[in-house]
Amino acid sequence: MPTGPGRTRKSDSARAKGSGSERPRRGLGFYGYVVRDVMSRPVISVRPEASLEVAASLMSTHGVSGLPVVDRRPRLVGVLSQKDIVRVLHERAGLSLPGGIFDLILDSTKARRSDLPRECRTILENTRVRHAMSSRPITVNVNDSLDDAIRLLMEHKINRLPVMENGTLVGIVSRHDLLSGFL
Repeated sequence: MPTGPGRTRKSDSARAKGSGSERPRRGLGFYGYVVRDVMSRPVISVRPEASLEVAASLMSTHGVSGLPVVDRRPRLVGVLSQKDIVRVLHERAGLSLPGGIFDLILDSTKARRSDLPRECRTILENTRVRHAMSSRPITVNVNDSLDDAIRLLMEHKINRLPVMENGTLVGIVSRHDLLSGFL
């Protein structure tokens, strides 16, 4: 059905009639959508005792830039991002914080350190996630609005939020998830 003045799409009219569970229309305009609607699941996570090498491998394999860190209970104890790993490599091997992939490649040639990749690999193998993660994760509830999730991401300058339900990690919502949900 075409849309225009006085016309709505079927889904819009169905939503307008309502079932009584809609959220008030406010904020950025996501009109009642909640985190549960766009979050990614199942969650790929890592343990605090795992090496950064294992965490980096998980990120690479699953195409994510960060992981929730859960203990054996399983209870959320932190979040590890690619930036956290690069920070450790900077502190322990002198690797410059890159602005992009070319900075990583050119760094070892500028410093004339052919051992830098090997040293970085050793650091990844020997450093535990618990020593690199952010230990105070900012979380969101499955029923929080997308507007609230976006505000948290922007306010804290982070890229992902672990999603909790009744104290349990049930998903993760990233900037990408929110943009996909918006489209």
